[in-house]
Amino acid sequence: MDAKRIVVIGSGPGGSGIAALMAHDGHTVTLLEKNGFVGGKCSSLEQDGYVVDTGVHMFGQGPNGPFGRIAGMIGENLEWCLREPMIDMYFSGKGAVHITHRFFNPIAIKSFLNAHLRGWIKPKLLSTVRKSLSNHPLNELIGIFRKLSNPYTPYLSEYEDITVRDFFTSLTDSEDLLKVMATQTMITMVIPWERASLADFLYIQFGTVRSRGFGYPVGGSSEIPKTFLRGFEKHGGTLRTGVQVKRIEVEKGCAKGVTTATGEFIPADIVISNAGIHRTIALTGEKNFPREYTTWAEGLKLSCAFIATKYFLNRKVIGMRAPCMFHCPDMSPYEMFNYLETGDIPKDLYLFVTVPSMSDPSLAPLGKDILIVGAPAPCEVSKAAQCEGLLDLAEHIAETRLFPEIKGHIIKKQRTHTTQTAGLTGRITGECIGLAQEVGQTGTKKPKPQTPIKGLYLVGSDAGGKGIGTECAADSALYLYNILK
Repeated sequence: MDAKRIVVIGSGPGGSGIAALMAHDGHTVTLLEKNGFVGGKCSSLEQDGYVVDTGVHMFGQGPNGPFGRIAGMIGENLEWCLREPMIDMYFSGKGAVHITHRFFNPIAIKSFLNAHLRGWIKPKLLSTVRKSLSNHPLNELIGIFRKLSNPYTPYLSEYEDITVRDFFTSLTDSEDLLKVMATQTMITMVIPWERASLADFLYIQFGTVRSRGFGYPVGGSSEIPKTFLRGFEKHGGTLRTGVQVKRIEVEKGCAKGVTTATGEFIPADIVISNAGIHRTIALTGEKNFPREYTTWAEGLKLSCAFIATKYFLNRKVIGMRAPCMFHCPDMSPYEMFNYLETGDIPKDLYLFVTVPSMSDPSLAPLGKDILIVGAPAPCEVSKAAQCEGLLDLAEHIAETRLFPEIKGHIIKKQRTHTTQTAGLTGRITGECIGLAQEVGQTGTKKPKPQTPIKGLYLVGSDAGGKGIGTECAADSALYLYNILK
């Protein structure tokens, strides 16, 4: 491509990634970020000596996924902390199973055998084999495993219209195994398993296992966009924070640039929006799109939210061996996420817990820790009251069941939920990822980066990428780069 003037809206992993790649190729790129800091939902801020994520993060493929690929392509180094074990899977009222990067790690084997002998996990292996073979030909199951065992994880588009729940309930009646699948779906896709696309689920799970890169960036989550932006500015890109786009300008079906909230017009040959498909349509004006495009976009569903309480502690956390924990509730897999639709508060709650300072001690003052306790929630800002009730329960579980040692050692607690997320992104909802990776809008049916307006493109989790949340957004940047280069 001949050198172009490019404006990128938003500095999340997708926006900062494509901006860096295009600047590296010699284009004149201006990146506009409405906040006074970069990264969007993948950012972290310093507070009283603690570096605190705006969200609840660990990263599935770490240095071996799209983050590492983009950093390498622009000549930057993004350092990672990879701990072993990587996850504590805690079964409510029972204990933890340690999950490692390799299946046959002695830590993982010993932990699984201990859980099995204590009755924490009942996989019902014989009945699972019988049910699997009664519902699926052996060559089908072998074929799935063989495809996913390739050196490069393929995306099995033939399974994009099958839900995670329907597939795994056809394999087993073990509620313990099904509970793991339901919770794994929620933590990686942030939607209930009855909505989630099996193709995306398999791609995420096998990609994470194969990469052996589950971890956390040195310096906090914001180091991901900051690394991209170091390369961006090194190659002549212009970063402007605190600049909000009011309108994407279109003339005769072509993008011509953007107008900021202060009235400044910034001309461009190409406009790339990291604001999400719905917000991008609003910024551009529905009248500029074909009616069938806006009608289709209106029907696209969002992921759920992930809300959190952040504990600033004056001591180290000792209740975890790994830097993150999945707290699996003592509930049926068919019921544990019903509250997302009913609006009530469940009797027990799935939690995603991280201690970033366990990965990188520099993120907290010496001898102290930052503990983040997150839970799935509905994405509507109007349901803020339910979010508060969910965080009440999350804090009760954390302080009485998981980490009783923090009593008397809490300097302060800070809650974040949909209201704060919406303020961060400029959207009217507080979803965690963007568009849901659910049946009917993934794979071949997922929005592409190209829009009907010439020179206007989408980037981020809403457009073309695959993977977990922020990694999906970075993968989208690579996808769009291959279109534009």
